[in-house]
Amino acid sequence: MPPPHKPSGPLPIGSLHARDFAPMRTQRTLAEAPADSQGYVRFSCLNRDCSRTGKIRLAALQQRFAPGEGLVNILNAVMPKDCPRSAPDPWGSRRCGFCYRDLR
Repeated sequence: MPPPHKPSGPLPIGSLHARDFAPMRTQRTLAEAPADSQGYVRFSCLNRDCSRTGKIRLAALQQRFAPGEGLVNILNAVMPKDCPRSAPDPWGSRRCGFCYRDLR
């Protein structure tokens, strides 16, 4: 019996399932947050025209948030509120590039 034909090009509609993307949707938790040698979690902005950087002690984050809290939720809570791009658009996306510097 010949091997099954592998289609080239885009996959047919309906061939992917939500479970195929589960690893990309899984948040890392505060318990997995990396800290530098002084115990700080460092942040920076990926937008070229923004020079925002910062750091927060991991111990301070652990006092404020539960160990199982997702890093995306924590980032949204500590994101600079004065950034014009931090407000969500009508679809819930934020154009602010503020991120964990050590998770890139």
